[in-house]
Amino acid sequence: MTGSDTQARVIRAIAWIDLAITLPFALPFVAEAVISLLYFADRGIGLDTPSIMFETGPFGLMFVHIMGVLGVVWALARLRRPAPDLARMDARARLAVTILILYAIGMGATPLLWLFIASEVAGSAAQFAVLRKTPAQ
Repeated sequence: MTGSDTQARVIRAIAWIDLAITLPFALPFVAEAVISLLYFADRGIGLDTPSIMFETGPFGLMFVHIMGVLGVVWALARLRRPAPDLARMDARARLAVTILILYAIGMGATPLLWLFIASEVAGSAAQFAVLRKTPAQ
């Protein structure tokens, strides 16, 4: 297996994970269930994080669905074309998303979001590691 085969496998694997994570947020009713599940888990493990600054009404859910659709499209793009330049953009974007999630936690969002941080950092590290021998384009 060549280095480019390994790169493509890693890029596609991360894209599949992203697809699995973002698709539910793109779908009405499913997104609401996932958000409710996060709140239920938060309560279940005793965090009891107050739900500040987020309303799951039509306006708030519209943004959730838009995020989900964009995540699905981005994952499909990387599945179709697992190119190093797309993986580099994705790895950098994951670091920005990590900062935004940390900001949300700092503002009072549930600490369960650390699970999302773990996936973002792991995906970024995996792509940077597999791409380190390919010159930037």
